[in-house]
Amino acid sequence: TIIAIANIFIAIGTLVLAIGIPYAIKSAGLEERDTFYATLDRTYFEIQKLVIEHPHLSQPNPTGKTHMEMIQYDAFAFAVWNFIEAIYDYSKGEKYLAETWGCILRHEAAVHGAWFMRPENRKKFKAAFVEYIERGGNLPGLGDRDSRSRAATL
Repeated sequence: TIIAIANIFIAIGTLVLAIGIPYAIKSAGLEERDTFYATLDRTYFEIQKLVIEHPHLSQPNPTGKTHMEMIQYDAFAFAVWNFIEAIYDYSKGEKYLAETWGCILRHEAAVHGAWFMRPENRKKFKAAFVEYIERGGNLPGLGDRDSRSRAATL
């Protein structure tokens, strides 16, 4: 009878592990996703604060800008495109992130697209990311919604 009771406890323990391990893995993945989402949110908030403090950064057109404002815009556009590339990188395996941040990616890519298309700037990014933008910037996992209109704005 002791062996039977021990076998029951082993079976229960195995069942708990069989259920618990996948749950723990999924839970850790969700926590990591939420942490990354919060990081993206904070980063984008900082980008928006820069625009509020320096409105010329939201205008890529050089007309009327001083030399210093153009230098600031160049640095700002580079930061924005790095942010866009981070969204691209982390959205590949996360449909949730792609759905949430896809609209921001498309908006910022449309506003600062001319900066990115300059040859001296494109070489600052991974070839796969440049190709992705050239194809119209459709995040993996989102299907092909509005790809023609996005491609026209990039």
